[in-house]
Amino acid sequence: MLNFVAKISTDQKMEQAIYIVTLILTGLINLAMGGILLVGNKAYRQQTVYLRARLLTILWLVAFGLGYFIQAIFLWRYTWPTAASALTVSFFHIGAICFNWGYIPLLNPNYLTKGVVIRDLLIYVVGLITYWTVAMLWHHAPTYVCLAFCIFFAYAAWSVFTFYRTYNRVSLRMIRMTSGNVMQFIRWMQVCCDCIVLFGIGSVAITAIFPNDIIPFLLLLTSGAGMFMYIAYSISNYGKYLS
Repeated sequence: MLNFVAKISTDQKMEQAIYIVTLILTGLINLAMGGILLVGNKAYRQQTVYLRARLLTILWLVAFGLGYFIQAIFLWRYTWPTAASALTVSFFHIGAICFNWGYIPLLNPNYLTKGVVIRDLLIYVVGLITYWTVAMLWHHAPTYVCLAFCIFFAYAAWSVFTFYRTYNRVSLRMIRMTSGNVMQFIRWMQVCCDCIVLFGIGSVAITAIFPNDIIPFLLLLTSGAGMFMYIAYSISNYGKYLS
């Protein structure tokens, strides 16, 4: 019996070590990608909409990187799972806003208005208050956290609908354009945004369903790092056609 208890304890320590290392590595990868994009911004000072998309991509990479570091320091997933989930949805919501503000204007430069900015910031403030209020009131009640996540899901669903509606409206017109490699841009936009939508909404859903489980979160971390690397590479590669 003692050997069994010792074995469980060792396994938990190993799982925790893997969890911390994965968080730190993915956090560093995200920050490194943000740094690479930031260094390359100087060439696109005249491309306002594209430059803003790059800056917003950097913002969400930094937000995710710092979020992973906070998770690694406090290890809330072991001691306070609702706070770990609240932190996760907090920086995923930042990613959804950056997607909304950065990528939809690449298709419709007139999309991002003051009204849209104020609306999205108000939704985020309401979301933050709700996520963390639930986390503080119920330390071990994932069901309540799932209800709070409805704010994020509603905002993400509207952003996805707006993007694909805009994409369908302008894709035919873009194909007729003669400047740049338009077909490659259209293909990149759809693949990137499909990945962002699936990863973002799916990750928050899995986090809500498995607030105490480490393995699903580790899989999300590694797959997310790979997806972000593809997006960072793609947006940099598309910038070459604008130069």
